[in-house]
Amino acid sequence: MAEPAFDFAVFGSTPLAGLVAGLLAAEHHKRVCLVGEPWSPFRLPRSYDLSVAPATRPETWALLNTLSVETMKLLATLGKGLIERLDPLAVAETAASMNALLHMRHMAAGYGYAVERVPDAALASTGLVLRLRDVAMLVDGQAGPAIGGWLDRLGVRRLAPQATGATLRRDGTARLTDGDTILDAGQVVLADDSAILSHLDPDERDRALHQRRVTAVLSEPAKPLAAPLMSFIDRDVVLVQRSKGGGILALAGGPEDDAMARIGACIASPKPLKRVGQTSFRTLVTTDGAPLVGPAKGLRAVVIAGFGATGAFFAPALARHLVGAASETEKAYLAAREPSRGNARQLVADYVRLDARAVTA
Repeated sequence: MAEPAFDFAVFGSTPLAGLVAGLLAAEHHKRVCLVGEPWSPFRLPRSYDLSVAPATRPETWALLNTLSVETMKLLATLGKGLIERLDPLAVAETAASMNALLHMRHMAAGYGYAVERVPDAALASTGLVLRLRDVAMLVDGQAGPAIGGWLDRLGVRRLAPQATGATLRRDGTARLTDGDTILDAGQVVLADDSAILSHLDPDERDRALHQRRVTAVLSEPAKPLAAPLMSFIDRDVVLVQRSKGGGILALAGGPEDDAMARIGACIASPKPLKRVGQTSFRTLVTTDGAPLVGPAKGLRAVVIAGFGATGAFFAPALARHLVGAASETEKAYLAAREPSRGNARQLVADYVRLDARAVTA
């Protein structure tokens, strides 16, 4: 059999997928192709990338503490203005979520993050509001094009999903067709939810992965929010406003029919806001709240899921893991979150809202 054209075929359209593909090529000298949508200014954002998460596991905070610095150093070499610093707010309104958020506060503080309680009855009259200081977030309109340019300079071949045929084999390899060109890849990596949903049948997805529906809405310019990013944990809504008085991107999980009501309750605008754009799509969550990294069921394609907004900041460790060069700390962290662990994954489970454990789209 002829040698495959690529060592890795990474599937995904997120910064996580792009960074993993680029690091495999730049740091580990692998031949890589990326099957994913290029960044477009006309595409409504469906996610955000943040250097922290509402995690309660100390090992997650410890790893993020070092990996976020590494990722930001990499991004600084790709261009200016790819990262912005902000002070996000997290809002909890049930006893379970408040307990989880208080635990997260202690974990974050223990690793050098400044976290403070905000007494704001307008946000949560009987709940808990925490502010995290000096958190890093990727700037969507800057990071996407910069990562794309970096991949081109590295010689990473980029293929459009709609124009690329892909046959995934049981041994983790793949055959790709780009027009009349046939290309083989030695290892498939499904690096975002869309890729997993597109290329794995339901019985090939781990039982810890469940589908959920997310509605994304972009508003007209609006009155400044209390923070550039606000996460309402129990309402399953995140609001992002990158500039004061700019439009608000709202992401709401769960059924679409009540997403708009929950978004409206979180924004609490004194007057109705016009929608500039709206879309609904499927994502994947883990029922135990822990990330999942490892082979799909019945085939050796590597699945990366459940990292949420922090995925891009885990990219250096994930790239090292794929080539067998991870540190002992990274090995231990990712091994405990493999799908093959089954019920043992409960040892690394994180907080999950009760009504989010069995969400299906």
